[in-house]
Amino acid sequence: MATRSSREGAAALEIGAAAAVLGYGVLINRVVPSELYVPVNLAAACAAVAAAHALGTNWRDLGLARDRVKAGLKLGGITLIPIAAAVALGLAIPWTRDFFRDTTITGASTAEAAYTLLLRIPFGTAMSEELIFRGALLGLYLQRHRPWVAVVMSSAVFGLWHVLPTISSLGTNPGVSGTAGNLLAQVGAVAFVVLATGIAGAFFSWLRLRSGSILAPWLTHTGFNSIGYLGSRLAGRISK
Repeated sequence: MATRSSREGAAALEIGAAAAVLGYGVLINRVVPSELYVPVNLAAACAAVAAAHALGTNWRDLGLARDRVKAGLKLGGITLIPIAAAVALGLAIPWTRDFFRDTTITGASTAEAAYTLLLRIPFGTAMSEELIFRGALLGLYLQRHRPWVAVVMSSAVFGLWHVLPTISSLGTNPGVSGTAGNLLAQVGAVAFVVLATGIAGAFFSWLRLRSGSILAPWLTHTGFNSIGYLGSRLAGRISK
């Protein structure tokens, strides 16, 4: 039976892991140059997995068991169809189409778009974040908590991870342009994104636990971001 000091030590480790991830989020969003985003994020993700494994998290809890690769690819692949359908529906409705219009995306060159779709999104963002959140963090929390508790904890951190990117997008996305100069509205927009990404994180965690592989949420995460990015490119070419 765990002693009080050991329980307190484990809790401190969990809180420290969350703080380290969020602290790194500040660095990757505000300090690391854009051209280094992919390699730095991948290196940080590998370091997070290595640290979790060194602390006793096994490869299965990290979603990296070899025998679950096929299951992960299958489940993740299935989710791409409804994602594409949802983006198509969002583009078809004028009111929701505005949320796809982001000047940083619509104004990107063809080369920049190709880099984003082929490297930045699938590896710099999706793979890195899945290894950190549904791999290292979820795996670490599974060591002491029931799966649903571990999912809530890791997903809450995932939601908070999106605070800075959301603040940065407030001035470039027409869908939230009405928040300009309105602090309360901006706080509400950020809170909404934190909640939405937290829920998305819980779904990604379910995919990870259901398939037993990090590949399932990776494919889904890539699909969300890549198809959404393509939707934004297309929205910029559709007249209101």
